[in-house]
Amino acid sequence: MDSFLYTFENFPISLVYIILSVLMFMEYITPFVPGDTFLAFSAYLAGIGILSPEATFLMAIIANILGFSTIYYVAHRWGKYFLEKRNFKFLPYEKIQKTEFYFKKYGYWLILINRFLPGTRFFITLTAGLCKMNFRISLFLNTLSVALWSGLLLGLGLFVGKNWGQIKVILSRYNLYVTLGIIVVITALFIYKLTRKKKTGVQT
Repeated sequence: MDSFLYTFENFPISLVYIILSVLMFMEYITPFVPGDTFLAFSAYLAGIGILSPEATFLMAIIANILGFSTIYYVAHRWGKYFLEKRNFKFLPYEKIQKTEFYFKKYGYWLILINRFLPGTRFFITLTAGLCKMNFRISLFLNTLSVALWSGLLLGLGLFVGKNWGQIKVILSRYNLYVTLGIIVVITALFIYKLTRKKKTGVQT
């Protein structure tokens, strides 16, 4: 990955902006594209003076708006029809309804913090479209989340400067801690629901 990223330094500046924009956009199309790595590398390039911090920030905002809008529209337009037509055994209609209920209750908060939750952006955006959340509100909250996260990484890149290794370490540690936190929360919720069901079963 590093050797691939370092080749960017020899590209024309306009091409670097285009490639990085496409890669950030692709993070919303597939969850397997490490968007934060490319954003962090953009911050590094801005920190060593190859890219403009202002243009890099604007690039991140536009790429994320386009990615979010694309997946939201596809899920909003065809998502529920696709799931109902395929009738997946692991995702029955009752589960879809339950997911929709909870997402409509807490979804806007998830959209607001989605940039700070590694590996969740594709799924949160997909669910927002599937549940037909208000597009303008969703787009505003996502853009705000992107602006805060991008500003934080750009500030880190400008502060650290030439030390790409240090940026990688900070980002990887952050992603690890947040991922572990998500796992702990999900496990706690699962145990809570399980014990609640057992108590209900004993009472009846």
